[in-house]
Amino acid sequence: MTIVNLGGDVDSVSASELETRIMSLLDGGVKNLLIDCSHLTYINSAGLRVFLLAAKQLSTEGALAFCGLVPNVRLVFETIGFDRILTIYLDRATALSSMNTAATSAD
Repeated sequence: MTIVNLGGDVDSVSASELETRIMSLLDGGVKNLLIDCSHLTYINSAGLRVFLLAAKQLSTEGALAFCGLVPNVRLVFETIGFDRILTIYLDRATALSSMNTAATSAD
């Protein structure tokens, strides 16, 4: 399980750095990725695109989940329907418990 902590704003400028960081992890063999958004204050479509790329890459072998969405970030996820296609947990503890249980069951 690998955890990426996001903070501040993910906008058109910072999204390319985020994409490089996440794709590097996935290309390096990470199969279970939790993105903790507890300190993320803003995200735009460029950042959301990175999440979709990661979800697509992990869709066949692995798991991608999010936790700690602050209200305004959660609203963005809900408005565009990400809450229906991505796995979102209330907090890190719940996410880790659920993802570790799922990984153990898959073995």
